[in-house]
Amino acid sequence: MSTSDAPQWVNSEPEMYPNFKYLSATGSASKAEQAKARALSNLAKIFEVQIREVSTTSQDVQTTKLDGEETVQSSARIASTVNLKTDKMVQGARIAEQWQSSTDLTYYALAVLDRTQAGNNLRGEMNRLDEETQYALNQQEKRDDPLLKIADLHRANALQQDRQVLQKTLKIIDVRGKGAPASWNLAELNEKLSQQLRALPMRTEVKLDDVGGLSSVLQGAASRSGFNVGNGGYVLSASLEADAPIKQQDWHWLRATLKLQLLAQDGQTVIGYESWPLKVSASSASQLPQRMLKAADKKLNSVLLSSVLDFAS
Repeated sequence: MSTSDAPQWVNSEPEMYPNFKYLSATGSASKAEQAKARALSNLAKIFEVQIREVSTTSQDVQTTKLDGEETVQSSARIASTVNLKTDKMVQGARIAEQWQSSTDLTYYALAVLDRTQAGNNLRGEMNRLDEETQYALNQQEKRDDPLLKIADLHRANALQQDRQVLQKTLKIIDVRGKGAPASWNLAELNEKLSQQLRALPMRTEVKLDDVGGLSSVLQGAASRSGFNVGNGGYVLSASLEADAPIKQQDWHWLRATLKLQLLAQDGQTVIGYESWPLKVSASSASQLPQRMLKAADKKLNSVLLSSVLDFAS
C-alpha cells in the first residue's frame, strides 16, 4: 500500500473508473478494514439517498482476495425489503484501490460498482416481480370470492410498489436514466383495489365495549377505509376490553386491549385476528373513557385497512 502523494481518486472522480461505466465512492478511516467498509457504505448511499432513509440493525463487512483482486461482501439484517434489494445490489461492488497517507497514516479506499452488472441484477429482480404480478392478476380474474380477489389485487399492488422502487434505483444506474418502465400503472391498480373494497359485502359488530361508543367508531373507520358497510356479508368485529383504572401521583391511567376480527359470511369462521394494547391518562378519572375511545378511534383509522388486507392475504 503506497504512502506517497494522494492518488487522483481520493479527491475527484477516478480516471480508471469513469462515471459512465462505474459508480464509485471513497471511504477513509484509521484502519484499512474500516476504510473499505465506509467506501462500500458511501457507495450504497448513492442509491439509498434517492430512495429513502436506510434502516439497518447491523452490518458485517468481509474482504476476500481471488486472483489478486479484492472483493468486499456486505451482509446486513435490514428492516425493509426495499433496503434488502439495495444491499443485494451493492454486493456486486469491489474495492478497486487503497492508499495510506504518510502524513497522518489515514487509510483510504475506493469502492466501484459496474453499472452493467448492477443493472442486470436489478432487471432480473424486476422481471420476477412482473411475473408474480401477472400471476396474481390472472388469479384475481378467475376468483368468485370477493375477499380472495382483494387479496390478489393487494399482492399485485405490493409487488408493483416494490418494482417502482427498483425502477428508481435502476434509473440511477442507467446512464440514459430510463430504467425499465412498468407494464402496469400503479394508480390503476390502486383504483381496482379500491373498487373491490367498496364491492365487498360487510357489516360491523361490537362484541365487547367497556368504554362506550365503539360501534360508531368502528363503522366510521370502516367507511373511511373504503368499505361499504351494510347489513350482510363478511363481519368486521371489534372489542375494547379495559382494565380497572389506576391512580399514580394524582394522575389517572387506563389500559385496554383493542381487538379486531374478520369473520366469514357465516359469521363464525375467523379469517383474521389482531389486537393492540392501548393506554391513556388524565387528571380526572371521568376523562378516561372518552380518551380511551379517542385512542381506539385513532388506532382503527390507522390500521383497519392494512389489517383487513393482511387478513385477506
